[in-house]
Amino acid sequence: MICQMRPFEKQDYERVLQICIDAFTPHHRLFEQTLGSEIFLLQYHDWREQYADYLGKLPSSDPAVKTYVAELDGEVVGFVVTIMNDKTKIGEIGLNAVAPDHQHKGIGRTMYEFALTDLKKRGAEAAYVSTGADSAHAPARAAYEAVGFDRAIPSMHYFRKL
Repeated sequence: MICQMRPFEKQDYERVLQICIDAFTPHHRLFEQTLGSEIFLLQYHDWREQYADYLGKLPSSDPAVKTYVAELDGEVVGFVVTIMNDKTKIGEIGLNAVAPDHQHKGIGRTMYEFALTDLKKRGAEAAYVSTGADSAHAPARAAYEAVGFDRAIPSMHYFRKL
């Protein structure tokens, strides 16, 4: 199954937002289980709206930010944002997701390889990607490692009810 990569266009917004929400709903369910509903609602009550706002501003007028979609048989099945820091020469794979019904088919790998090639062409000497350390993000970690990300800095986010 080979998907094609192309630049994000405004008409992709609704489909990309749906992919984002569908792909990240399990993560947020785990966050709510972990934090409890009260803290979860304080921190993440508008997570869907935040994604809608971010994606609604794409394509970015900032030349450092590029967004691409993955198409399979004419259907958008994933997306990836790339960010190039010309000063540090570090490229970032930003917000990205594959539609849940198309996961585990190599689409993520295709997107990440494309993004890394794009960043290298734009002058990146190293690449960075961030993901969660929880079980819901295990597939993302495996996908990033499969395309050569091999150095990680663990990070924790602590919460407590006051």
